[in-house]
Amino acid sequence: MRRPWVAAPIIVANALGFVLGIIYWYGGQLAQTPWYLWPFVPDCPLFAFLFIPAYLLVLQGRGNNPYNLLVAFGLIKYGVWTNVAWYAYWAVGHPVEWMGVAMCLTHLGMILEGVYLLRYVRPRSWWILLTWAWFVLSDVSDYVWGTYPRMPDERILPILQWHTIAFTWLGTWWLWRKREERLTINE
Repeated sequence: MRRPWVAAPIIVANALGFVLGIIYWYGGQLAQTPWYLWPFVPDCPLFAFLFIPAYLLVLQGRGNNPYNLLVAFGLIKYGVWTNVAWYAYWAVGHPVEWMGVAMCLTHLGMILEGVYLLRYVRPRSWWILLTWAWFVLSDVSDYVWGTYPRMPDERILPILQWHTIAFTWLGTWWLWRKREERLTINE
């Protein structure tokens, strides 16, 4: 992923995903949301965009930072969330159509980008706490203040809500465990 012929399409795809996601998927919702909650509305497009500077930092050999941890966690969390959302949507009886399949595949790419970034991050305790705090606030915004993505079938909302909250806590626990394992190995 360090070669220009690989890096350039990845950057373009993420920028395109950001623009299309904001316009097509979240435009109407952003117009109805108070400006101070905007950072919590377009989760997937936002983290696709935030990947670009994180990726550039990795390419420059500066990938070990709190920003890259936050971005990696967001890419994985919201990539998984989108796949769970589509699988739940199909499980309640909706037909499998090309848009859902395309969204699952593109969000699988987000998951892979997050895993890629994690390879370069050796998180400190406060980085993990900062990441946890951001995503707890994001979960509160989504499920208390109502900024979660609009659903074509609200029956899947409880699945997504509890999945999202569990991912924040279990993902943070996993990061903490990995940090402790590295500390034990380095002793």
